Amino acid sequence: MIQHQVSYTSRGLTVIKLPMPMAESVTVLTLANTGSRYEPAKWQGLAHFLEHLVFKGTAKYPTAQSLATIVDGVGADFNAFTSKEYTGYYVRSAAEHVELALDVVSDLLLTPQCRQEDIDREKGVIIEELNMYADSPQRHIDNVFENLLYGADPGLAHDVVGVKSTIQSFTTQDFKQFLHHWYGFNNLVLVVAGAERVISSPKFMTQVETAFSKAPQLKRADNAINQRAAARPIQVFGEDRLKVVYRQTQQAHLVLGWPGFSRQNPDRYALSVLSTILGGNMSSRLFTEVREQRGLCYYIHSSEDYFHDVGVFGGMAGVDPARTAEAIQVMIGEFLDLADGTQPVTEAELNRAKDYLIGKTVLSLEDSESVAQYYGIRQLLQGKIETPDEALAKVKAVKLVDLHRIAKQLIKPDQLRLAIIGPFKSKSKIAKWVADSLVRKPRQIRSQTRSKK
Repeated sequence: MIQHQVSYTSRGLTVIKLPMPMAESVTVLTLANTGSRYEPAKWQGLAHFLEHLVFKGTAKYPTAQSLATIVDGVGADFNAFTSKEYTGYYVRSAAEHVELALDVVSDLLLTPQCRQEDIDREKGVIIEELNMYADSPQRHIDNVFENLLYGADPGLAHDVVGVKSTIQSFTTQDFKQFLHHWYGFNNLVLVVAGAERVISSPKFMTQVETAFSKAPQLKRADNAINQRAAARPIQVFGEDRLKVVYRQTQQAHLVLGWPGFSRQNPDRYALSVLSTILGGNMSSRLFTEVREQRGLCYYIHSSEDYFHDVGVFGGMAGVDPARTAEAIQVMIGEFLDLADGTQPVTEAELNRAKDYLIGKTVLSLEDSESVAQYYGIRQLLQGKIETPDEALAKVKAVKLVDLHRIAKQLIKPDQLRLAIIGPFKSKSKIAKWVADSLVRKPRQIRSQTRSKK
């Protein structure tokens, strides 16, 4: 595996070097220790908006076109992303253009123009992005479910993109305050992954130092802000258990799930294995039972998300509206079968899931962008790097007893949440389907083609 190196610039910026011997490209990624969950109500969507705004012009590249021209001119890619707990900005280029990549990324972070005319113009773009997601039920159902589950915490409950009223209200001053509060050097991590001959060069850290020695155009806070301390721990999840959004769609989209584990919980490795067995691939229980045996859906999978203090474990699917009751019953049944031991995980399933996770991890680490994100996000959010070898050793150590224990611990009927988008006007009808599904019934209601394990 890759041997990472951690260094620091004279201004306190953490730098992670990830030399990849066979690579001919480099990814320069800067991660900011902030995301949508830390936005007050009046700033909902600001972290994501900033991600757009920095590409509209910097001190060295004053317009969006001049910035795009310099990057396109060397055949590089550049983009950004925002999540609930972090934001990233990157350039991926051929190895010989690493100095340019460093220059562009540092300009995006340190000298964005944040002009009001650019903000006002981009408001329309982001509102259309919001409309696009809202018009896509398969994507929007995630927001509906998170709002249901995290209803007690507005930071996690709201959409990363924000809402139209806040998007329309943003000013240059808002972005100055946001940059000052969150974008100090001690709250950023620079990750460079790729060609070993470039990253291991004696002049590389000099190039980094030069690029990030620019004086920030907007004042930044000097002290590091610990996101994990800033996050208000959620003591109680939302009280509601069901959210139904009426849409005259040809497919019903649903997410069901339970409160899961935080990012710090050591059982998250066992949960990843359990999730893989349940719905992580085409040989999983949910895929086999709901799609292959019953033909109820096109897509279906399990999922698990981890935050500093909370998490979620569940599954989602797009199903025939006329057969939604059956789909809900079968999906819930798969989870409950694990929890009550009706269908315990077998040794063969455990081994296949481990091999699957190992294989997917190895494949993902062949790309410099994926490598940069893997190492950088762990350093940013956990304060240390857990290498792939270390993480996979913990996956390999998972035992059957661990899976049975966490299934029983998490999958509790009274903690189930369900969100659904589709042509359903009666919430009470959906509630009855859920209630009926939580009543344990004889095995013959399930597909007869699956033998009991």
